[in-house]
Amino acid sequence: MPDLHGWITQQIERRETDIHSAEKDHGRTWAASWHAPTDSFQLLDDHGIVVASDLLPGAVALLAIHDPEGARRRCEADRRILDRHTLDPTVHWTPACAGCGNYGDMEMPYTENLNECPELLDLGYAHGLTPEILATLDQPETPARPERPDIPPPVHLNALVRLLSARPTSSVPPALRGPNWKP
Repeated sequence: MPDLHGWITQQIERRETDIHSAEKDHGRTWAASWHAPTDSFQLLDDHGIVVASDLLPGAVALLAIHDPEGARRRCEADRRILDRHTLDPTVHWTPACAGCGNYGDMEMPYTENLNECPELLDLGYAHGLTPEILATLDQPETPARPERPDIPPPVHLNALVRLLSARPTSSVPPALRGPNWKP
């Protein structure tokens, strides 16, 4: 199962597939308009106007909201939100959200887990996310720490002890020799 970001991406892709399928099945480009006083819905295309005046009140408004072009714009807006709220590659101790930003001198992430990002949770809710679905989603993995060739490897204590013990002691001046000094 994907994480929250991946789940929302799947929902957007499914909606875009449905939009493409609707346009393909009808063989035309749709443009919808709604006229509230007459409660009629018009599908405008190159072949003429289709009027459905026998729809129930409210159904016309719902159809007007979900015309293919409006749904396509919504998918694009959702993708933009997803592009901002991704896994932060600069935070290596937790799978933080890059879009939520940082706070304080240490630049701690506002949202330490991408699955808890308030923007993504709201976006997921709009796509049908439930607490049950959220519980089954994978947790995002912490990004790998990049290698830094400019930083030397750490000096181990054992190597330091060996280095110091290998120094000749005969060069120690008498003033620095303590009572337990051995040559």
